Amino acid sequence: MSNTQTTQLRHMLDIAQDEMIMRDRIAAILEQGAKTIPELAEALGYSSRETTVWLFGMRRYGMVEEIGRADVDGYFQYELKKQHAA
Repeated sequence: MSNTQTTQLRHMLDIAQDEMIMRDRIAAILEQGAKTIPELAEALGYSSRETTVWLFGMRRYGMVEEIGRADVDGYFQYELKKQHAA
């Protein structure tokens, strides 16, 4: 594995370690209404790349779902699944 790959992998591990903390922050934002990944990233103050990792972790565990069709830029809106809404 090259040094670049090792650095990138470690960075992904750092992002993944923040997943539990970011779940609550993402859920709080989505309680106010559905958002796209760029909208979530802006609200969180993190990159779309990091936000995607956290959001897809939530999607994998059935906490969020995409709704409707993708916008003109190809982004879906995501919302909390009903059983996970407050």
